[in-house]
Amino acid sequence: MGGDNVLRHHRQMPVYAEQQARAYWKRYDIPPAGDRRVGIMGLGELGRAAAAALRPFGFPLTAWVRHDRPWAKGEIFAGREGLGPFLARADIVVCLLPLTAETCGVLDARAFARMPQGASVINGARGGHVVAADLISALDSGQISAATLDVFTTEPLPAHDPLWRHPRVTVTPHAAAVTLADTAAHVIAANIRRCRAGEPMVGVVDAARQY
Repeated sequence: MGGDNVLRHHRQMPVYAEQQARAYWKRYDIPPAGDRRVGIMGLGELGRAAAAALRPFGFPLTAWVRHDRPWAKGEIFAGREGLGPFLARADIVVCLLPLTAETCGVLDARAFARMPQGASVINGARGGHVVAADLISALDSGQISAATLDVFTTEPLPAHDPLWRHPRVTVTPHAAAVTLADTAAHVIAANIRRCRAGEPMVGVVDAARQY
């Protein structure tokens, strides 16, 4: 849910799709990738994979994480005090965070107001990260230019939800990553073997951290 959608937003494809629906012709100048700042929320497996996919295109990368750490691919912002500066430097925000008590609703009206005018939002993490009503208001005002959402607080997304019909929102049905039955079975079987052998299991969730 990182590289391909970032390229779509960089090339203004959601805006062109909205214009097509109105039979409206207007071309936008696209800046070089080096002038389009991409902010990644979370540097777990998904965040690191997104950064690796984006780096060859030349996008300046920043990341927002829970605790400060070295990161060779770009600038790190950490904790609540780092959220505002991170958002202010992100033309495209990619949310790949775990959903915890601390991150629930992190993309709200205040967050959208901190982003540069016309920034765009991609959420491939959990629906609870985004306050949908605040996002719609930010889209309507033009503060946010477009959003791509793969996850929602209620899934399937109800047919009456306004996100379906908003001209600047792309909805995908939680399809960014697909778990195949065969693959999952292999992981489960491997963890059973590890447990029996007294070895650490793969994919263990820390109850205290909530991920």
